[in-house]
Amino acid sequence: MTDWLTQSSVVVVAGKGGVGSSTVAAAHALAAAQQGADVLFIAVDGRPGMGELLGGREINDRDHVLQRKVGGPGGGTIRARSIPAEQAFGDYLELKGVGGLLRRAASAASLPMIAAATPGLEHLLVLGKIKELERDKTADLIIVDAPPAGHAAPFLRSASGLSDVVKSGPVLDQAQEVSEMLADPARCMALLVALPEETPITEMIELANELGDDLGISLLPLVVNACWPDRPGLDKSPAMAARSHKIKLSAAAKSSLESAAAFGRSRLAQQREQIERLATARAEPIITLPRLATPRLDAADLELLADALASAVPIGATQ
Repeated sequence: MTDWLTQSSVVVVAGKGGVGSSTVAAAHALAAAQQGADVLFIAVDGRPGMGELLGGREINDRDHVLQRKVGGPGGGTIRARSIPAEQAFGDYLELKGVGGLLRRAASAASLPMIAAATPGLEHLLVLGKIKELERDKTADLIIVDAPPAGHAAPFLRSASGLSDVVKSGPVLDQAQEVSEMLADPARCMALLVALPEETPITEMIELANELGDDLGISLLPLVVNACWPDRPGLDKSPAMAARSHKIKLSAAAKSSLESAAAFGRSRLAQQREQIERLATARAEPIITLPRLATPRLDAADLELLADALASAVPIGATQ
């Protein structure tokens, strides 16, 4: 089941800090490009290292190619950029016909003052730029690596929030156009990421409720990242396993192995409990991604995650 990867023109990827949402966003970009899509990866917060992970140089505010013919001759392209609010403001002034010199002076001097008086404006400017890129068909798929969960909802709520307080003018027009994009699943959907732990799952449920139910943004399958593999052998005691293989264990070895097995059983039980809790709270299908035991992800690790995304059969999906 891979249709969901390119189901929408824009995919906003979000999750609590530390759950790997940026890595999942990169894996999504890689998986879609391997299927032939022209992908634009937008790092809203400009997290360092993502350009290198995706096979190119560091991401900056200029659209540049990271990889071509991803995965082979039939593969697509991965491009990347960030969108600083100041640049989005300058682009917005240009769109409204403000001249170059005046535009540069206004965008440098006015944004902090205007943003301070208009909460949510900087978020709206960035979303407005994404909306322009989507409307201009800049790429087959735009992957937005959103701010962490605590900031993702305000980021995506900025359009509706400003629509409530601004009653006329270009800011209202921009807010309404962004709201239209967010509400159209053919144009924009959200991909939420969590770890199989209580707090991240709780925050995913809360974010899903806010984005999906309150803001009306359609959700892709929910991704539970870094899942431990099922190991049926953990149910067997180390002593019993040793006997079945005709191996003799010392008391110290039995104690160490039993401690490790108990830890594994506990982690898997917690993981199952949290995934079941998520499935009970939300109707969206759930995708699990494997835990990779590495201190620093590299291109080979990202390839594994992209393959896992592309081949995943979501829990709860209609067969």
